[in-house]
Amino acid sequence: MPDHVSRWPEGHSLPALPQQRQTGSRSESVELTHEEQDAFADLIRRFGDGD
Repeated sequence: MPDHVSRWPEGHSLPALPQQRQTGSRSESVELTHEEQDAFADLIRRFGDGD
């Protein structure tokens, strides 16, 4: 690490940041309409083509 970059001691939180949760939130999902499913499938096809 370069000399001009100070390293915060491991295991110490930054005072300006709120305490973070140690575990992630549970998984969430939403139901898509048929139109949304078709639009999403179209996007996936476009990204898959590399365009």
